[in-house]
Amino acid sequence: MGCAAEMDLNENLMPRMGFGPPTIAVFVMVFTMTVAQGLYAQHPPETQRLGIPQPSASATIAATPPVGSLPKRLPPAPMDLLAAPTVSGDTAPIQWWTDRVTQQVLDRDRWVRFDLETILLDTLAHSPRILSVGYEASSTFQRIVQQDAAFDSTILLGGNLGATNDPVGNTLTTGGADRLREKSLNFNGGVRKTTRTGTELELSQEIGFLDSNSSFFVPRDQGNARLSLSLTKPLLSRGGRYYNERLVTQARIENRVAWQDMRGAVEQRIADVIAAYWKLYEARAMLTQQRELLARSRHIERLLVSRKDFDAALIEITKAKQRVARRADQVIDLEAGLKKQQARLAALVGSEAMIGADSDLELIPMASPIIDHTRWTLRDAVAQALENRPEIRAATHDVELSALELRVARAELEPQLNWVFNGYLAQLNGASKVARSFGEQFDNAPGVSTGLEFELPRGRRAFRAQHREALLRARQRSQRLREVIQQTQFDVETALIDLERFEQQLVSKRNVLSTAVTEENILTVQWRIIGGDDSRVGIKLENLLDAQQRRTDAEKDLVKVQAAYMIGLVQLQRAMGTLLINEGIRPAQSACSGEIDFLRDNFQPETIILSPEQRSAAGTDAVQAAPTAGGDVRAPLDSDAAGQTAAPVPADEPPRSKVALPRRIGRPALNAAAAPAMQPEEQTTPPPSERAANAPPSPALPQDSASWRTPSGGWTR
Repeated sequence: MGCAAEMDLNENLMPRMGFGPPTIAVFVMVFTMTVAQGLYAQHPPETQRLGIPQPSASATIAATPPVGSLPKRLPPAPMDLLAAPTVSGDTAPIQWWTDRVTQQVLDRDRWVRFDLETILLDTLAHSPRILSVGYEASSTFQRIVQQDAAFDSTILLGGNLGATNDPVGNTLTTGGADRLREKSLNFNGGVRKTTRTGTELELSQEIGFLDSNSSFFVPRDQGNARLSLSLTKPLLSRGGRYYNERLVTQARIENRVAWQDMRGAVEQRIADVIAAYWKLYEARAMLTQQRELLARSRHIERLLVSRKDFDAALIEITKAKQRVARRADQVIDLEAGLKKQQARLAALVGSEAMIGADSDLELIPMASPIIDHTRWTLRDAVAQALENRPEIRAATHDVELSALELRVARAELEPQLNWVFNGYLAQLNGASKVARSFGEQFDNAPGVSTGLEFELPRGRRAFRAQHREALLRARQRSQRLREVIQQTQFDVETALIDLERFEQQLVSKRNVLSTAVTEENILTVQWRIIGGDDSRVGIKLENLLDAQQRRTDAEKDLVKVQAAYMIGLVQLQRAMGTLLINEGIRPAQSACSGEIDFLRDNFQPETIILSPEQRSAAGTDAVQAAPTAGGDVRAPLDSDAAGQTAAPVPADEPPRSKVALPRRIGRPALNAAAAPAMQPEEQTTPPPSERAANAPPSPALPQDSASWRTPSGGWTR
C-alpha cells in the first residue's frame, strides 16, 4: 500500500513540476555527454613521452562521433597518432628514440658521455691485451739485438803470476842444480772478432817477466813481448754471409711474425670495442623502445580501470594488466642486458676508471649509426686483404723463414773446408826490459804458419735429416699460407654478404616499421570510435595491444639491423686487415729500445695529390705528418746531417699499389669544403695584400698525430 501510494504521488508531482519522460531523457543524455567530455578533456602524461608529432585538432574532432549518433559504448580517450616514415637516411620521426638514447636511461647518479674516438684512445692506452701483445713484440725485437751482438768485437785481458819448483832428472836442464826454480809474471790483451762472412780473427799482445836458476838461462831476468795473429776462414758454402747471419735473419723474421700477430691482436681488440660500442647503443635503444611500449600499455590500462564502473569489461582490464606485467618484465631483462653490455665494454677498454667504479657509472654513447652505403666488390676487397691482412703477412714470413732454413740445411750438407793462418812477432831482453822488447819486436821478421782444415762427417746423417726436416717444414708452412688465404677470402666474402644483407634489411625493416605504425594508428582509431557489444570491443583491444607489440618489435629489429650494419663494416675492415688504417692508428716501434707506441692520426686524407709547387709550399712537415699506407712503421724518425727529419719508412715492406680506402667507420666523409677547416690554430701566412699574385694556394696540412698519451676531450661528464 505504501509503495503504491508513493508511486502515485510521484506520478502526480512530475507533471506538475514540468518533468515528463521526454524531458528526463534529454537531461540524462546531456549529463552523460558532459561527464564524457570532462573525462577526456586532458591527455595523460604518458602520451607526451611518445616523442612524435601530435595530430591536428581537426583530425581529433573528425574522429569524434556527432551528437545523436552516440553508440551504446562511450569512445575511449583520444590517443596521439604516430608519424609516418620519411626518406631513408634522414633522422626520421619514425626513429624517435635517436635523441633519447643519448640521455640517461638508468637511475644512476654518475654518468659519462663519450664518442668512439675517445673510447678507442682509452683502449690503446689501458687495454691489457694490447699492452701484452706490444710487450711480446718488443721482446722479440731484443732477440735481433742478441743475435747481432755475436759479431761484436770481444776485448781479451789476462794476467798470471807463476812460480815453478820441479825436481830435475837431467843435468842439462839446470846445469847442476837438483831442482828447477822459475818465476814468471805475464800480461796479455787482445781482440777477438767473428766477421759476417764467418772469419774468426784474434789479435793478442803478451808481455812478461821470466827468471830461472838454470845455468843455461841466458840472459837473466828476461823481459819478453809477443804479438800473435790467428785467422780461420771458411772457404765453401759456410763462408757465405747468409749462412753466418742466419740467426740474425731468423730473429728478424720471427720479429716480423710477432709484429703481424700484434697487429692482428690489436685489430681484433679494436673491432671488439667498436662492436661493443654499437651493441651498447642497441641495448639502450631497445630499452627506450620497451619503456615507451610499457607507457602506452599503462595508459590503456588506466583508462580501462577508470571506466570499470561504467562500460569497461573485466576481461578487458585483465588483458591490459597482463600485457603491462609482461612488458614490465621485459623492461627488467633489457635493463640487465644493458648493464652487462656496459660491463663488457668497460672490460674490453681496460681502464681502471671504468672498471674500478662502484657500478654506478652509466656509459652513454654519443654517436648514432651512419649508413653510407659504401659498395665493395669482392675482387677489390680480396686484393686489400691479400695486401694488408696481418695473418697473411705472418704466414708469408713463416714461408720466408722456411726458405732460409732450407738454404742453411743445404749448405750444411757440403763438407767444411777452412783456411787457417797464424803469425807472430816476438822479442826478449835481459834485465827485465819489457818496454825495449815491445819496441824491438817489430824490427824482426814475423813467424808464420798456414794450412787447410777439412771436415766431413761419415754418412752426414744428421745433416741429411735436417735437410729433410726443413723441406717438410717448408711444405707445411706453404699449405698453412694457402689455408690462411682461403680463410681470408671466406671472411671477406662472408662480410660482404652480411653487409649486403644488412643493407637490404635496412629498407625492409623500415617498411615493416612503417606498416606497423600505420596498423597501430588504424587500430587506435577503430578502438576509439568502435561501438557494439563487448565481444567486439574486446577483440579490438586485443588487436590494438598486439599491434603495439608488433610496432615495438619492428623498432627493435630496425635498431638491431642498424647496429649489425655498423658492426658488419668493422668486420669487413677486420677481414681486409685495414681496420687500423681506417681508424687512423699507426703502431710505431723504436729502433733502439724496441718499445711500441700507438699513434692516432687526427686527419687522414683518402687521396692527396700535390703539385711540385704545393709540395715546396707545404714543406717537409706535410710529408712527415702524412700517414703511411700500411700503417706499419717499424723505426723512429731519422735525422740527417742538416737536422731535417725524414719520413718513417716501413721496414721490409714492398711498394704498395694505391687503392682507395673507405672513410672511417661511423665518420662523415671529408669533402673539399671541409679541408681548409683542418688548418692549425696559429697562422703564420702573411695577409692577402702582402702575398704574391701568382703564389699557389697552400694545401690543407694534416694535424699532428695524437699519441694515446695525449688526453682526449671526448669525455663529457
